[in-house]
Amino acid sequence: MIPVTEKRKANVQAIKDIVRMNQVWEQEKGEQEAAELHYYHIVDALHRKWQTIGVNVSDAIEVFERGYNDAWTRIIEPAPWNPNLTTNDLIHLLKISPEAVQIRHAMQIILNTVERRNAFIRRIINVNEQAIQRLLYLMKDEYLRYEQLSNEAFMAMYVMNPVEALSVYFLESVDVHMYWEWCDAGGTGEQAIQYKHEDPHMTLIQAIERVEEEMYAGT
Repeated sequence: MIPVTEKRKANVQAIKDIVRMNQVWEQEKGEQEAAELHYYHIVDALHRKWQTIGVNVSDAIEVFERGYNDAWTRIIEPAPWNPNLTTNDLIHLLKISPEAVQIRHAMQIILNTVERRNAFIRRIINVNEQAIQRLLYLMKDEYLRYEQLSNEAFMAMYVMNPVEALSVYFLESVDVHMYWEWCDAGGTGEQAIQYKHEDPHMTLIQAIERVEEEMYAGT
């Protein structure tokens, strides 16, 4: 089998355990034992159980690293629910490098509840940087459309900590400088609610521009 290089791996998920199971096909008389193809069960770092195939452990790992395949490599037991799963836990389990700052920040902002973090583990299949980014932004889109923070919860948070409130509401990184820019433009919590109802995908920068346009139009 052709070796799988790091760049070609569809699945870079760490393996915690691997066990050889039954033969895939009955061995024909006269075939060498080394050529036997077996099923292998793999438990990955997310505690999901996979089934794959190989003639030996190394071969099975290579097949696993090529990623999900409905015929040979698939998840047979999902990860158990983890009520204590933190963002840092998830970053560690997924082996996200310190250099992947954008992914780390996105995970902290988008997966901001234990329910969302567990949902991410349930939905991710192959673990690699591209797959992680793709799923993160798919889930962000869904949350903005269908699970927006309620008006009441947002306003209560806005009174206590407006920077955090805007970050959670827009699901993007917001610092104090961006908040000041929002305030200087005349932005309020009520306007944020109005804009997000009109366009759930509006970014805070776009909202600031909208406030400025309305202010200039009124002068």
